[in-house]
Amino acid sequence: MKILVFSASTGGGHKRAAAAIKEYIEQNRPDCEVKITDGLALTGKFYNKFICGGYTFLAKKAPKFYGHIYKGSDKKSTLNDICNGANKSKGKHLLPVIEEFKPDVIISCHAFVTTMLGDLKVKGAIKTPVIALITDFAPHYTYIADGIDHYVVSSDKIVALFKQKYNISPSRVHAFGIPTFDKFAQKVDKDALRESLGLRKETKTILFMAGSFGVTDVLDIYRDIADKATNSQFIVITGNNQKLYEKFKGYVNNRTKLLMFVDNVEDYMHCSDLIITKPGGLTVSESIQCGLPMAIYSAFPGQEKDNADYLVESGLAIMLGKNPGETVSALINYDSKLNQMTENCKKACKGNSSEQILGLVEEILKK
Repeated sequence: MKILVFSASTGGGHKRAAAAIKEYIEQNRPDCEVKITDGLALTGKFYNKFICGGYTFLAKKAPKFYGHIYKGSDKKSTLNDICNGANKSKGKHLLPVIEEFKPDVIISCHAFVTTMLGDLKVKGAIKTPVIALITDFAPHYTYIADGIDHYVVSSDKIVALFKQKYNISPSRVHAFGIPTFDKFAQKVDKDALRESLGLRKETKTILFMAGSFGVTDVLDIYRDIADKATNSQFIVITGNNQKLYEKFKGYVNNRTKLLMFVDNVEDYMHCSDLIITKPGGLTVSESIQCGLPMAIYSAFPGQEKDNADYLVESGLAIMLGKNPGETVSALINYDSKLNQMTENCKKACKGNSSEQILGLVEEILKK
């Protein structure tokens, strides 16, 4: 069995979801061959850079304008027609990879690539079954394309919205959750793990995923929370942001473990009681797998805002307002509230998404 997974570089979430699917299938079905390809990169340097770079620029420099575009394209509109038309015109660039690899099933992890694949099927250029994966916690019209056989979504709520909003049968929409690596779902001894990481065993632990924040913003948030949550210890991960790491060196107290890029982020999630993060689909999914409540600072208008709304409404997260220190201190010291959020995360966890996706693939091929 051969599975072709199309990803994209508009943020790291699409690539991480694709990699999680590949890892699970190859570990559990050695007879399967899984190939990951950046679908947008195949369309040419200009278009790929325009989409990936344009998203990053607008989300960071003009978030309100991006939110307007996002909202305006979530319905039948001239804007959506232009977007779909541009993507459909690029679908032919996917054909050489498909024809060479000859997959039994195709999985798409990006909305624009999903549009391309759907158009290729409608035109009869490919006959391969296509599964579209939505890597956020709300649906959007750009994911909807004729020719797509199945959709994998994050929650039962989205299954209902697909029927109500897009008139797509629930039989084609599967609430398997967003794929994450198995290591995020592992059960651990939190005290032993903290000790192995050089942290105090019985102290409430707050994790900052700081790399995606603005430098000034995250420093101010950290300082306010560290000043107020005096009985807590902190982990700050700046990722590849060297500038932010150097800035933090002058701010951190002796209750803080400061790190740059780590390849065991799951350990730091497992040993924490609360994560402070932006609401990207994959980071959120990994937190849910770890049973880790979230405190969200700043959600860009668009998918991040939709994700944040879902998380807060579901009791999985709180939003940080103008007084983050007071908000976090109150939560971290209110065990019943924090414990309830942890339980909500466990209930929201859909199990092993990659396993269920593999089951769907096998079911499709049997038919």
